[in-house]
Amino acid sequence: MRERCRQVVKVRIGVAAAGAALLLAGLAGAAASRPVVLGVSWEANGMLTRLDARTLTPVGRRLDIGKPPTGPVARSPGGRTIALGHGSIPELRFVDLKTMRAAGRLRLPGSGSVLHGIWPARDRLIVLHAGEDPEIVVVDPRARRVRQRLPLDGEVGAAVSATGKLVVLLTPRAAIGPARLAVVTTDGGIRTVALPGIAAGFVPATDEETPGRQASPGIAVAPTGKRAAVVSPDTLLDIDLDTLEVRREPLSVRSPARVGKWIEGWGRAALWIGNDTIAVSGWSYSLMGKQPMRATAGVRLVDVRTGESRPLDSTASRATRVGDSLLAFGGTALRGYRLDGTLRFELLAGQDSGYVQTAGRYAYVGSENSSRFVVVDTRAGLVLRTVRTSYPTIVLGPG
Repeated sequence: MRERCRQVVKVRIGVAAAGAALLLAGLAGAAASRPVVLGVSWEANGMLTRLDARTLTPVGRRLDIGKPPTGPVARSPGGRTIALGHGSIPELRFVDLKTMRAAGRLRLPGSGSVLHGIWPARDRLIVLHAGEDPEIVVVDPRARRVRQRLPLDGEVGAAVSATGKLVVLLTPRAAIGPARLAVVTTDGGIRTVALPGIAAGFVPATDEETPGRQASPGIAVAPTGKRAAVVSPDTLLDIDLDTLEVRREPLSVRSPARVGKWIEGWGRAALWIGNDTIAVSGWSYSLMGKQPMRATAGVRLVDVRTGESRPLDSTASRATRVGDSLLAFGGTALRGYRLDGTLRFELLAGQDSGYVQTAGRYAYVGSENSSRFVVVDTRAGLVLRTVRTSYPTIVLGPG
């Protein structure tokens, strides 16, 4: 009888242990399936960590990455390591995302910043070193040493990375004039092409009565890395990035400014969203006498082949792509569209939506110095919740 009781107890203990193991496995599975994003909490220094995608609370280990402004330059093949650059010093920090530990640093010669790059091979990272003397720098990230430095002629107006290419808009120095495009490939080679009809650059103010002037074209690069589009208020260029052949198409221009208003600056942003379609947004800065005025150009869909465009959201200031949706924001609402321009959802009507970060299927509409966020599930087209963070928080991308 006692032996039988011992057997029954052993069985019960075994069942309990098995049940506990299954419970722990279930909890681990639930934890593993919890969606996370990669972000930085700006405390005294930046703390890089994974954040719960729905609440932006830290998940797991945190790593001190120094003073702001710091941002991602590129991820290694396979995505395990990220290279972080700095907006005011030419430095690269490498972080192992699997262990969330520092994997080394590299300081480049001179001054400036490093915030764009491509990482085609484990031992080859190609970055844009912007500043007074811009250059392309080829780095061995494993040995943390510079392999090659290639100067760029002009000032950096904008840069976009895509599959196998880094595309840089070059402008005249301290002037507005003809722009050029530099195409950097994975071997570190640089080819440049003139951009007919596109003026770009910046003229600093000479005194309090004479404001500075700015012309800032938008660049969009196809995900394949085969084509680029450059847009100004009245011109579209379609560029084959392999042959550097350039096609020019006129864009429709809004009605002229009223008499007495002087255009001091303009900017355009472009985003490739389909085989031959880009989303274009922008702004203009004007003076009515001495009164400064800033106006949005709205968001439009433009056919790269023909230059034909149609309005999408006349009030929005910018657009970004999240999965199969195009988000227009900074206007009278946060609006999500299918890539053909069909409206999917409209949220936050009458609320501030001027600052949006995205990762995966989620959009984060920020305010209060990036410490208050409306979390939006763009796939469902729903506001999930409003969250607050203890410190200003920046979402860098999928975790």
